[in-house]
Amino acid sequence: MKRTSLVLAALLLLTSCSSTPESSVAPVLPSVPQDCTKTKILDAFPERIPNPQFISTEWEPAEGTDLYAAYNAGGIACSYGIQEAEIGATVIWAPDNKYLFDELSAGWVKAGQQEFDLPNLDEEKAFVLTEGTEGEGEYHVWAINLLIKGSWISVAATFFGSIDEAMPLVNAAVDSLRSAKSAAKTSLIGCYMAELSEDLYVLNVHYHDNNTVSADYYLRNLNSGPIQGLLIGSYTNGVLRGFYSDTSQEPTIERELIFKGDKSGLVPGTSPVVRTNEVERFKTPLQITWNEDYKYSPAEDCETLFRK
Repeated sequence: MKRTSLVLAALLLLTSCSSTPESSVAPVLPSVPQDCTKTKILDAFPERIPNPQFISTEWEPAEGTDLYAAYNAGGIACSYGIQEAEIGATVIWAPDNKYLFDELSAGWVKAGQQEFDLPNLDEEKAFVLTEGTEGEGEYHVWAINLLIKGSWISVAATFFGSIDEAMPLVNAAVDSLRSAKSAAKTSLIGCYMAELSEDLYVLNVHYHDNNTVSADYYLRNLNSGPIQGLLIGSYTNGVLRGFYSDTSQEPTIERELIFKGDKSGLVPGTSPVVRTNEVERFKTPLQITWNEDYKYSPAEDCETLFRK
């Protein structure tokens, strides 16, 4: 999987950074939101849009899109508004990682976005997509992309009539970034285990930054040899979803896994799958069945299993 290789490369880069005394200490940057229902966006909607709601969306981003780039970087996308009336906004947050914003901005410029200095906001750079001429007939602000505090934020809406009308949502999106302390409270790092009469399931999460998660996955059955692989995925809205490399057979297969929960425990889900070449993924739309009997509970001493 291309996502797996890209994220793995990023993890290797992070872990290989120098830790010598001479190296400068980078500032601690905030993290992007982890849960769409815990942002400040809904409170920033204008009064003329009554009772906006979070709109749960089953994203399946296509490669080459902004949405794909955001999730591949450990970001999240959330839609809010009145779905029946087709009035709403979609906000994307993603860690910039010192390259993402500049990489995407070339495409934004080709699509007609223009660089803009947002009012009363200390962003590093911003681009806006507008239609019409302000003050002369109909004028719409369709999207705003900005780089601030190490994060790329995209705010797109159907109801912006000016930059000033857009700024409450833009400011709310910036205020929705999480402090390092807040992010640490919801980190999944740790060992989780589900032990049944004949089966042992282990998930050892050793990396969780923004919404990117990396974990060792281990399965052992009394009647067969152990299966072990590296799981790389994302954790958003209380759901961990990703792929692991199943090396128990030839050729190696990338299999999709999904869990719901938090650091108090993770419940695995199953769904019909489709296989293309050496990749096995869930069919869409998802038909997830959650199995509470196989709940992975916090445990200790995962490392000994993976050293065997």
